Amino acid sequence: MEGIPNTKIVKVTSWLAIPANMHGEDVVGTEWAKVLHVTSEDILNAAEVTETTHIDEPVLVEETTEKKEKRKYTKRKSKTAKRTKKAMNELKKNKRAFTKSMYGWNVKKDGSVVPNWKEQNNIDWMKEQIRLGFSASAVAKQMRIAGALGKKGGKWQSANVLRVIRNDFHDTRDETNAPNWFKNQKTLKLKL
Repeated sequence: MEGIPNTKIVKVTSWLAIPANMHGEDVVGTEWAKVLHVTSEDILNAAEVTETTHIDEPVLVEETTEKKEKRKYTKRKSKTAKRTKKAMNELKKNKRAFTKSMYGWNVKKDGSVVPNWKEQNNIDWMKEQIRLGFSASAVAKQMRIAGALGKKGGKWQSANVLRVIRNDFHDTRDETNAPNWFKNQKTLKLKL
């Protein structure tokens, strides 16, 4: 069964009750013409459906230690996709512009990427709020209330907050050239 590890269905039982008057209304005192009993074994073995009046039989489930084999269907990447991914990773590694704009970073004229310390501070503040147990929606709301805007001037939404704090590229910043206010701050506060 999907969702339950190490479990498979051994036998599935299904019931179909046909009322005598064929109106299909479930009323107290209905006379039943037939109660059909079907199992997965009947379907798989192409046996005939049997009639019965007993309808309380449970589904039988058996635990197994077998691991379900993973499908070996992997979509092959094209050569272009592989080269593009490799080039993007090289740009990221060398701190070169690999996207038009990204919150927390500025692109210089020579194409290099440098930290925007005000935005880096806000990223640290967002991470701290999430660590303290606030939801991404609550963090975005506080950013909007404070008047903080996104890189292109947009309003903060929960998806933006999560995308920014989950971006591993922010972990690559070098704080040796950070301004003193950033290095010496004792508590995190939003910077506008």
